[in-house]
Amino acid sequence: MHATAYFLCKERVKQSLDQIDEVAALIAATVHDVDHPGRTNSFLCNAGSELAILYNDTAVLESHHAALAFQITTRDDKCNIFKNMERNEYRTLRQAIIDMVLATEMTKHFEHVNKFVNSINKPLAALEENGGIGDEESVKGILTSPDNRILVKRMLIKCADISNPCRPLELCIEWAGRISEEYFAQTDEEKRQSLPVVMPVFDRNTCSIPKSQISFIDYFITDMFDAWDAFADLPNLMQHLDNNFKYWKGLDERKLHSLRPPPE
Repeated sequence: MHATAYFLCKERVKQSLDQIDEVAALIAATVHDVDHPGRTNSFLCNAGSELAILYNDTAVLESHHAALAFQITTRDDKCNIFKNMERNEYRTLRQAIIDMVLATEMTKHFEHVNKFVNSINKPLAALEENGGIGDEESVKGILTSPDNRILVKRMLIKCADISNPCRPLELCIEWAGRISEEYFAQTDEEKRQSLPVVMPVFDRNTCSIPKSQISFIDYFITDMFDAWDAFADLPNLMQHLDNNFKYWKGLDERKLHSLRPPPE
């Protein structure tokens, strides 16, 4: 929610999105992990959970988060923040919220990032190369086309969702510890239940947290935030990312597996 609100204040994001888009982004950020069980989609599918069966093993958690959010609004009139909206406006808002929550499902991560780069960043860069800042109408056309607004909203919530490596170091360390413990607990349970171990690297007895963070940044974060920074201009976040990467590298080079170096 914090990162989403921050991104919505960036000038180019404001140029691209309308008021309904902004409301959709804030609501999607609020509900995107509601009732999260602390287990991954793969775990739920392997365990044959009720949610996996309900959602046909497809975007199980993300479908649950979005569905439950809207179920809450229909069960209790006091919770129905949409009740005074005109029908078509509500449908537009609902679709945008659902699309954004589903975009946080990581199996389509690279597809979302590549579409954003090819449909938005590359055309904007070409315009700027050809005519300085580029023709205003052409820029506006790229930023506000319906398809591209969807891509901007998806990229925005994806970056907000996994923005922890781009936060100040102490926050980055705290979140790395929390997510690692969640994954350790899943691995423990998989072993107890004789289920496939989805993330063998997250064995609490052998895991190097610095290595896991370096891999996460290399594989998912760097390219996505380079693209988002090119669009939204995020120098502070990119500096945090660089600092945090160096921190984890430093621990790894010392062959430390922990979140922090030992006391001197």
